[in-house]
Amino acid sequence: MNFEELDEKTREYMLKEFQAEESSGKPYRSKRLISKGLEVFPKLMDKAIKEGNEVTLAKDLNDPSYWKPSEESHSSKGTSFPRSIDPLVASETLALSEFSTWYTRGLSKKLLDEGVEYCEVYRADMAEEPRCECTKWEGLKIDVQKAYDGHRKRYHHMEIDRKAFSIPSGTNCHHSIRRVKD
Repeated sequence: MNFEELDEKTREYMLKEFQAEESSGKPYRSKRLISKGLEVFPKLMDKAIKEGNEVTLAKDLNDPSYWKPSEESHSSKGTSFPRSIDPLVASETLALSEFSTWYTRGLSKKLLDEGVEYCEVYRADMAEEPRCECTKWEGLKIDVQKAYDGHRKRYHHMEIDRKAFSIPSGTNCHHSIRRVKD
């Protein structure tokens, strides 16, 4: 992904925001991880924020001993069935979503502290299957506070709001935020 402002200062903000969620008592964890994966995830996320990116995080997470072998899935008719979990795909998916989440959260906090009022949603990487909800947000100029407040509202929040604005909007979202360009 092309995180346009991934520098040391933004990483500091990302880390501070990540640590705040970790100490909140209710940090986000993928339901696909098993105990060993749950144990190492915060350390690997911390490392990626300090010196890596979504690619290095995916490599670190690509260990079959971190993942459940399968999960329950549902057909379009509502019947459930077990679906195997591919550790490579699962690690890439989680790494993309989580690194992007902390980049957005850290950058929006940095912009708020700088007094910046608006940011812009942009496609930070090409997606194999573009998500409809974030595609319609592409190029949208939004209040930075809205980007900051939207942190995980669509998938991990006291009151999940599937219609809320949140970047990333969910799994495999390839959008991010940036400063509004003049």
